[in-house]
Order: sequence, then C-alpha cells, then structure tokens
Amino acid sequence: MAARQRPDDTQGVVSSEQICYSCHDGYVKDSRDIVWKFNRHPVFVKPSKNVTVPPELPLSVKGEIYCGTCHSAHGKGAAPHGDPTGRTAVYRERNIDSSLCEMCHKSQADYKTSNGHPLHTTALKLPEKLYMVGAKRATEKNKVICQSCHRVHGALGERILLISNKNSELCMICHVDQKNVVDTKHDLRITLPREKNIKNQPLSESGPCGACHTPHNAAGKKLWARPLKKGTPAAPQLCLSCHGDKTPYKIKRTGRYTHPVNVPPLRGGQTKGLPLFAEDGTKDPRGRVQCFTCHNVHRWDPNSPSNKGGKDVEGDALNSFLRISNFSSKLCLKCHTDKKPVITSDHNLTVTAPEEKNAQGFKASVSGPCSACHVPHNAVEKHLWAKALPGGKDFVSRLCAACHNKDGAAKKKLIGDNYHPVNVTLANLNITPPLPLYDGAGNKTVSGKLVCLTCHEPHTWDPEKRVIKNYAYKNMEGDATNSFLRKRNAPSSDLCKTCHVDKALVDGTDHDLNVTAPQAKNLLGQTVKESGECGACHLVHNSPNKIKLWARKYGKIAPGEEIIDSLCTSCHSKGNPGEKRIPLIATHPDDKLINNVMRSDKNAIDYAPIYDKKTGELTHVGNISCATCHNAHQWSPLVKKKGSGKNVEGNATNSFLRNVSYNNICIDCHGLDALFRYKYFHDPVERVETSPPGYNIVK
Repeated sequence: MAARQRPDDTQGVVSSEQICYSCHDGYVKDSRDIVWKFNRHPVFVKPSKNVTVPPELPLSVKGEIYCGTCHSAHGKGAAPHGDPTGRTAVYRERNIDSSLCEMCHKSQADYKTSNGHPLHTTALKLPEKLYMVGAKRATEKNKVICQSCHRVHGALGERILLISNKNSELCMICHVDQKNVVDTKHDLRITLPREKNIKNQPLSESGPCGACHTPHNAAGKKLWARPLKKGTPAAPQLCLSCHGDKTPYKIKRTGRYTHPVNVPPLRGGQTKGLPLFAEDGTKDPRGRVQCFTCHNVHRWDPNSPSNKGGKDVEGDALNSFLRISNFSSKLCLKCHTDKKPVITSDHNLTVTAPEEKNAQGFKASVSGPCSACHVPHNAVEKHLWAKALPGGKDFVSRLCAACHNKDGAAKKKLIGDNYHPVNVTLANLNITPPLPLYDGAGNKTVSGKLVCLTCHEPHTWDPEKRVIKNYAYKNMEGDATNSFLRKRNAPSSDLCKTCHVDKALVDGTDHDLNVTAPQAKNLLGQTVKESGECGACHLVHNSPNKIKLWARKYGKIAPGEEIIDSLCTSCHSKGNPGEKRIPLIATHPDDKLINNVMRSDKNAIDYAPIYDKKTGELTHVGNISCATCHNAHQWSPLVKKKGSGKNVEGNATNSFLRNVSYNNICIDCHGLDALFRYKYFHDPVERVETSPPGYNIVK
C-alpha cells in the first residue's frame, strides 16, 4: 500500500470527522445529512488486502481510511454539484462513472480477471426503479458503474448496497427474468437450507441469488459462488457442483449415463434457437452444448412462471427447469432434427403403446416420444437408454429386444427363432457394405459388426418418405418398402444387395417372382410386392425354416435325397410357382460321395458346393444336389448381369447353371464322359446311368 500519510502524529483538524459534521449535521435541509444516516463507506479502518489505495488518496496518520481519503475542500473534484465533467464537490479526484471508486477497488474494477460483475457495459436495460432507490446515473444510458449498486453514504443495505439484498431484492431489480427462481427447487432456502456459498455466507445473508452467485471475486464466470475444480471446464461444473454424482447432497443426480455436455452441437452448430456456451459458461453462438443449453435454471415451468413446482414435486418433460416444454419431444428435436420422422412412425409409443413406461416410470404421453427409449439423465445404459435390457445377445440387439420381446411393447413384432445372423464381422466375409456397422458398445465404426441397426433405422419408417403426411396415428403394417429399413427392399432388392451383391443378379430373371409369379405368397402370406423379391424365398425374421431362412414350405424329396433339394422342389413341384419347370429326374445316384476340396473357391468358375445331407450346411464331402450345379441367383454362368424382366426359355448354357459343361465337378469322376452326363443329367432316357424305376422322378 503506497498511500501518502500525514507526517505529524495528529489528525488534521480540518479533515477530522467533527469538522465535517459541523456542516453535515442536518441543520440545513439538504442532502448533506445523508452522510451520517444508514450505512456508509467504512472509515477509520485500515484497507483490506483486496484494496490498493493510490498515493493521490491519503490515509490517516494511523494508516486508516478517513473522510479526507476521498474528500478535500480544494481537491480536483471541487466544483458545483452536477458538473457535466463528472466533478463533484469536495472530491480529491474526479468521479466520472465511479472512477474514484475504481482507484482503490482495482480488483473489482478489473472484473474480467477477478470474475466480478461486469462494469461499463450497456448490455442490460437498467430500470428506473434502480435510480429511485438511490443508484447514480452514468454518463451513458444503461451503463453499469459501481454506484449502480452501491451508495457511499446513506446506503440501506449492508456492504453499502442501495437496499438490503438478504432476499436478493437488489439483484432482482435488474435481473427480472431470474426472479422466477424464488420458491422453486433452485431456491436453496427450500432444498438445502443449511448450505453456504464460497464466502461462507448462509442463505439468510446471501439470499436465493447469493447461494450460487456473488458479485465480486467469484469462483468463475457467471459470478459463481460455489467451489469449482481447477483444470476442468467450468460450464458443466456450475450444475454438477450440486448435481454431480460425488456431491453430498440428496438431490437429483445426472447418473453414470447422461447427455454429453461441453460438446459441439450436431450438424455444424444447428440448435434451432437453443443457446450455446463457451467452456467458462458465457454465451457464445459458436460455443458448445452445456447443461443450460436445454435448461433454464431460474424457471421451473417454461410455460408458466407462476408454477414453482415445489420441494417434493417430481418433474417431468413439461417442466424441470427446461428451456421449452418437451411435449412431443419438441426440445429434443431442436438439435436431433434427423430423428423427427419417428413422430410419424410406429416407434412413436404415444400412439402405438401409450401405456408403456420407461425405466423412470413415465409413459410416453408424459415424457414424449423420444423419452420412451432415451432419457437425458440417469439412463439405464449407454445411448441414454430408457428401458431395462434383456440379457444375452449383442448390445444393439438387446436395445431392440427391450420392446421386441414376448412381454414387451412390440410383442406382436418378434424376430422368431430363425432370423438373419447378427453380431457378424463382415470383414471376415470380405463384405464392406455402405451401411453402418457397430462395435460392442453400440457405436458406429467402420470395423464394427452387422447388427439390427445395420439394416434398420429405428427413427424413420420409410427411407424415401422421411415424414409421413396425414399420418393415421395407428399401428401400420409394414412391408419391404418401409418397416424402418435403411433402404427399400422392393420391388428390387436394394437393401439385401448391399451385402449380397452376387445374389442381386436374380433381379429380372425367372427366379424373380415379380416376373414369373407376382401373386405367389411366402409362408407369412406376403406376395413378392410385400416381401420384396428376396423375401419370396428368404425371410429375414420369423422364418419357420432354419435352412437358408427359407420362406416357402419345404418341397418333397425322395428317401436319401439331400435336404437342400427341398428348397428347389418347394417351387419346382405341382401346384407351386415352378410347376412348369419340373425335371423328370433330378438327383445324382445316392451313396456316391463326392469330394469338392479342389472346387470350393466361391470365386472360381468351377465352384461346386457340397451340402450336408441333413443340415444343408456347406461341407466338402457329400452328394451332388441341385445347388451343386445350379446357382439360383444368376441366369448364365459366364454373364454376370441381371435378367431382362421376362420369362425366358433356357438351354444347356444358362438356366441358372453354376458353371460350364467343360469345366465342372463331373469331370473328376467321369472324365470326358462328363460332358454328356452333365448335359443330359435331367433326361431319364439319355442319361448314361439310370436309377431304379420311379425312384428319382419328381412327381
């Protein structure tokens, strides 16, 4: 402290309090008696460590602040009252916009580094009421100065505040919107009555605002009055100082699985009107998502400022200090706009399962469509999951099975015992589809596995009609064009072929039932238009048949025939779509075991698969079956292209043959004679070796 002191050992008579009081005693009816009324700036005390008194403002011989520290009858500020230059009678220095105050209170004046209330800003409109209770006007309208809140003489509140602030009365004169916090759960006088702020002030002294905010030397931005951990972003801590999992308070916690904070907004900063904040908690349009992006911490009910909730009132999606009501998930969809199609879909449980409750006991009609599956705090699992998860299976399948189980909300839409494999590493199969893959935690990753979400987008019913106009608000029966598929799978196999590329060559061929049997139905009663062309023969879910997830009733086979042949005879038999293409003889003589080790390369022209007689699984030793010589998905072995869309008469060079006659598995046993055996395999007359009468003739 470098302030100049009087050299002698006595207080100057002319600057003693008695001399001042000789005029300022109220004898003359003007403002001078205010000096001795109510509260005033401390005098005859030594400056605190937070104050630096400059040499221009002398202290007493005892090193104390006294009247003469600020006043002198002949000082620079000695001028008629109301001087436009800011000079006021008997000030030692000019006091323009509280500049005299700032000479000593440098820390408070340097509010940005000391985390104090902003000064010299005009961002907020200062109400006239503030001046009615004694605030001093600045040189600019709405400019905040020290004397906007403090009064050096005649202050009615402690710490020379204009009025008492024990109930935050002074704060609320300017911060009108924030006064809604009174009597809510964020009024700590109700929820944590024994709590003190970082200045050790009890709530009876600090008021509802002072429990969380202090105007000078705060713990961080936002004038924070509660402890903050160093080295971590301040913004999340503002809320987590009370709501964190490691706090001692018995109040709402965020839980292990909670909405991310201090993260960039989705899709390049689009939050549809919700505010973003810097890491220190200040508003920043280029900032990040923080707790108060979604929450208005000063108002319980966004639709009704008079609704205060109450200490024991359980909040829901309509209140809970939300910035806007989350009715119909309007708040969620401000950021997650791509999930909006779920509103017009069967996954909107407010429509399809209105009585279903999430893990927190809320119905979708109360919590909103999003919260039927996701909750922002205290979720059950990753991805903010809001429902109890069944055991077993991969993580993503468990998410889906939370509803799609025999007792769940989607108990009428199960996958059955036989369904498309999931939790499969496609890289091992040399498949790299343009569809999302997921790791064990349910996160998208290029090195992940195929799971339910690889083919299904649970928020969009129709991949080509994101929002369904005139939604009927009922359970809609899906087909291969919608049903939350990522791509339509009808009339062509657009979804299936992303992985099963070689199988897509069936499009437009005789095996495409769109061409040859559009009215034929699979075991689920679906026409090819409803199931998609793949679904005419294979069922992704609920297949009664395990082998190849076969979608048709197994055909008849003679004793000793391969089970895989029953797939072909399910169509190529009387009364079925392929009844005009029934071979007179269709099997290789039994008990002639074949080894295909040298012809097991799927990419080779001489590939000849052998199947287990009972299970239909691929093996290397067994008998020849229909599928050994025929590739049901490709019309010609040498031409890899789709069909013409017409029913075509085949010959010995196409007709879904797997390979050419001069390079096939028959050669291994029959040598040059194989050419004729291969060509006349289905002809009982020309065939070289015959079977017992009627044994292998298909009826």
